[in-house]
Amino acid sequence: MDPEVHSLTGAYVCHALEPAERTAFERHLAQCSACAAEVAELRETAALLASAAAQTPPDRLKAAVDARIAVTRQIPPISATAPARPPAARPRRRWFTAAGWVLAAGLAATVAVLGVRVGDQQHQIDQARQRDTAITALLSAPDAQAGTAAVRTGGNGMVLVSRSHDEAAIAVHGLTRLPPGKAYQLWMISPAQTRSGGLLPLGPDGTSGSVLAHGLGDARTIGLTVEPDTGSAQPTTTPVMLLPMPA
Repeated sequence: MDPEVHSLTGAYVCHALEPAERTAFERHLAQCSACAAEVAELRETAALLASAAAQTPPDRLKAAVDARIAVTRQIPPISATAPARPPAARPRRRWFTAAGWVLAAGLAATVAVLGVRVGDQQHQIDQARQRDTAITALLSAPDAQAGTAAVRTGGNGMVLVSRSHDEAAIAVHGLTRLPPGKAYQLWMISPAQTRSGGLLPLGPDGTSGSVLAHGLGDARTIGLTVEPDTGSAQPTTTPVMLLPMPA
């Protein structure tokens, strides 16, 4: 059995395997308790994502996108005389743990959250595109490692860390709604200092999009506290989550 078969759990859960690959993986799955456990974990995560409430984008966002389409030059048709391009080699798949999948899916959630918070639609689209590119690169980092932690007041936090990129992507799900004037704030905690990671954007169901943190330095833990919705320079309340970052 190809040793890479153990990396196909995510593709299996997402129905991304070819029929022959799926059959071979199911034979492997019947004999590998580690892969069976990871498949169960990924299915739970998929169910969590499926239960998230969809957000309807505001009419002004649709109008802005339609306006951009009207002035964007389309790709010209392929000439009948153009030489055929040889088929590209099939890329090697790389699949991640449940935390990695949630963070990747959180890209879409980030767009939904920004859609109701950013007044300039083009700025919103550019921000989402840049974040998409950055988190995709992080997911592809060879040293990317995932971690999870429970939120004391309800919910779960997930992080994907790459020390070579000096970046981390964080997503939190199922957070308790806060009263007006309050917000959740992220913190990068090292032995010497605690630095703000910014306010956590949330959807109405308590789910965040993926937040990208730059410049980890020697930070080893991500904290989450409840702060004024204007943010704080340092934590003013006891953390509701302490999420260790893989070294």
